[in-house]
Amino acid sequence: MALNSKTILLFRRLMDGQPHKLAELAEYLQTSPRLVRYEMSEAGAFLEKEGLGTILQHNREEGWRLTPTAEERRLLEEKLSNLDTRDYVMSSAERRIVMQLMLLASGPEPLTSQYFADQFGVSKSSSDKDLALLKSDLAGSGISLDSRVSKGSTLKGEETAIRRSGVRILEQQVDFESLYQGSQRCGVVERWARELFCDGTVPALFALLRSAEQNVLARWFTFDSFRMLILTLAVSLVRVRKGMYVNDHPASMAVMRTTREYSEASRIAQALERRFKVRLPAGEVAELTLLLASAKYVSPEPYLKDDWAKVQVLLERLVHAMSEEMGVEFYRDEALYTALQAHLGPAVFRLRHGIPITSFNAQEIRKNYPECFESMLRALDRLKSPLLENITEDDVACLVLHFCASLERQKRSLPVSRVAIVCMHGAGTANLLRELISSRFKNIRVVATVTHTDLPSLLERDVDFVISSIPLPGCTLPWVQVDAIPGEQDWEKISRMMHQYSCPAVENNPAVRFFKDVMAVVQRHCEVWDVDGLMNSLTACFEANGMPVQNGRIQPELAQLLTPDKMRCGCRADDWEEAVRLACGVLTETGDVTAEFERSAVESVKRAGPYIVIMPGIALVHGEAGKGVHRLAMSLVTLENPVEFHHPDNDPVRLVFCLAPADNWSHIQALKELLDVLGRCPIKKLCGAKTPQELYRYFEGRL
Repeated sequence: MALNSKTILLFRRLMDGQPHKLAELAEYLQTSPRLVRYEMSEAGAFLEKEGLGTILQHNREEGWRLTPTAEERRLLEEKLSNLDTRDYVMSSAERRIVMQLMLLASGPEPLTSQYFADQFGVSKSSSDKDLALLKSDLAGSGISLDSRVSKGSTLKGEETAIRRSGVRILEQQVDFESLYQGSQRCGVVERWARELFCDGTVPALFALLRSAEQNVLARWFTFDSFRMLILTLAVSLVRVRKGMYVNDHPASMAVMRTTREYSEASRIAQALERRFKVRLPAGEVAELTLLLASAKYVSPEPYLKDDWAKVQVLLERLVHAMSEEMGVEFYRDEALYTALQAHLGPAVFRLRHGIPITSFNAQEIRKNYPECFESMLRALDRLKSPLLENITEDDVACLVLHFCASLERQKRSLPVSRVAIVCMHGAGTANLLRELISSRFKNIRVVATVTHTDLPSLLERDVDFVISSIPLPGCTLPWVQVDAIPGEQDWEKISRMMHQYSCPAVENNPAVRFFKDVMAVVQRHCEVWDVDGLMNSLTACFEANGMPVQNGRIQPELAQLLTPDKMRCGCRADDWEEAVRLACGVLTETGDVTAEFERSAVESVKRAGPYIVIMPGIALVHGEAGKGVHRLAMSLVTLENPVEFHHPDNDPVRLVFCLAPADNWSHIQALKELLDVLGRCPIKKLCGAKTPQELYRYFEGRL
């Protein structure tokens, strides 16, 4: 007996064992009560045929429910999971999904309306309607349906766009965990997807990619990235076998060939060619390079791409913009910086090359965290960074989750907030609100529960802020309005108040501002040979006079780091490696770094390519945060003769900066100022400086 998709959905709903009324089921199926009754009769007939007629119960007051035994439930689930196309009548929407997958798999070969009708067991007129709707579905997606009378239909568009549309469908329709475990139980649409792209291919891809992680990459993908790569390669192999290749990337191939990912992609491509007996030309290797470069790894390495310095500055600007938008000191959370370091660089790379993010439900995140989401949109609008020019809602949602995680971390470390509750609906409602808040926030202590008429009495209490179910115009205490039974948006509001009124604001601390002013005066009138020692001594002095400045939270300015003793003019180097060692050696001489730092800086260039050449003639050497670094430091070496770093656009190099980061955030202010100086000051002027003192004037703003 044939079943349609709505009947299957009914079964899935009723499998919870609870009674369901007619109106509820109609809303669930998005159809009329009359059609629900029809679907229930179809469900009953199917159960009777399978010998399970007694498990469907109906009560006029409660509605319908299923009451199977454990064995009957197992049997029903087996029957539903094993339905094939002869037993299951797909809806038009389901048929269109399968149609698109079939067209993907057919490559240049057109498929006719009659072919689809025969495959799905429907009339040709139904297939014609489905194809017309599919053409409409594809509008604005970058691909189109090319249909010709008597010949059939094919997909048209950029090959990368066609493949990514297929990957998106597979992500939505295929239970990857079940596929990974080798389970054959799946629905009809998923069965089609597996037959077209996965069967006979995916198990081999699992083995090949796991081997590549161990023997080629020496690092492990996150589950989401592993899934994305498997599904992408599965679609790519089907297309390649049909002679449909990704075009070469001539403009970017020269840069790609210098990267670690290109070397890795080449080795993986060779393994794919041997295993699947296919040919993968340069364009396919380039596409695989982009996938590896944008993937996430279990133990992420430092972001090593051409625009890494700009990404660092963007990270800082984003954190501060979100701090201002939400009134939360996100810049206090070093874990947030670390997480964004791992996420933002690959995200920028992915956006530049049009690689979509995977497995994100932006609408759900926007619904659950509306305030944080809207704050992120405003922050991004303020920044207007070219690096995020092509950002999608899914990318925004991913960033939002990082900041929500920061909120949760900070919430746990906040001091206890003394809170009063104002409610006008009686003691019962007030007590309920009190219990809900206390159970949600372990670091909130409710010290009073009053009505709006008793509001003046709170002025005599030690209260950090007020939570109210009604507006409180004229209230002199900080307050926030929530529903009597708070939702997710209300919890966000309360969390924001906790951060705003339970933590001292470092940036607004007069001691911090005074500290920075003193440092600026000293730097302007004195030549400081030990900036770190000066900061420590001043910090102790401030604290002794009752003005703690939390020195660890202060980001030094460029002129405080790049001092004359850290500069060398007119040096000679025979090649890029010697130039890098010269810049690192300055910091070794001053005791800021160890020899380990120098080795890691050289190795990072050998491994990842000349990414350190950030603009024409300028290289910015850096090492891993904290590795071989005693304290945050910078150096500069000008070269008498330019040196080739093998960068296709920015060679040769005359200026070599070296940045030794102590952590993931404290260097960013200085880095931002450095980029500003390099953006306004011609390289000829900097190279023309004869002494470190003359060079220093450019970086302290006097030239």
